[in-house]
Amino acid sequence: MIDNVIEVYKKYRKKLLRKGYEVVGIPITISFFVILFSTMVSFFLIFELSKWFFLLEIILVSMLLKINKKVDNLLKISWLNYEDKLKDYIAYYLKDKGVILSEQFRDLSIILKEKSEKKYKKYDLNPYLAMVVAIIIFALSLLTNDSLKPLIVTIAFSSIFIIISINPIVNIYTNIFINRDSEIIYELASIVDELYFEVSIKEAEL
Repeated sequence: MIDNVIEVYKKYRKKLLRKGYEVVGIPITISFFVILFSTMVSFFLIFELSKWFFLLEIILVSMLLKINKKVDNLLKISWLNYEDKLKDYIAYYLKDKGVILSEQFRDLSIILKEKSEKKYKKYDLNPYLAMVVAIIIFALSLLTNDSLKPLIVTIAFSSIFIIISINPIVNIYTNIFINRDSEIIYELASIVDELYFEVSIKEAEL
């Protein structure tokens, strides 16, 4: 039954919800990716051409943060519009399957959360990246040629950037492509929790 509830929820959710780019709009979506790409390019131009690009980097990052905040707000507003519909649908479906008591809702929520946790994957690559970077920088520091010192500094800064960026990028990838099922199941568990509290209040009033 649990797997059936999850599949039914997924299908209705997919049918009801719009895509993220549809919610925030094409112009904002394109702007986000253009600024993200420009931010990455300007970072490397700091070392290759001029340190004036550092100012451009700060401006681009601030713009990126503002757009990201706006996107988050739009997605939250959109979710609030769908949340009640999803809850009503699941409440009707579970009632049709004989789930009407608060204990049944509580048990279902616990099982769903356990399923979500089993499916969730998270990677911490920072220790390994830090080790590799430390070895590279140590090896380069043994070079006594003064002409190579700017190269060493560039590699050091680039390595720090890699450490900061790779791990979040990997986890963003896993959240989008690997942990999606886990997040949807947890989302369903949260809805079942709300139904549990509502049914518990009604049972207490009787």
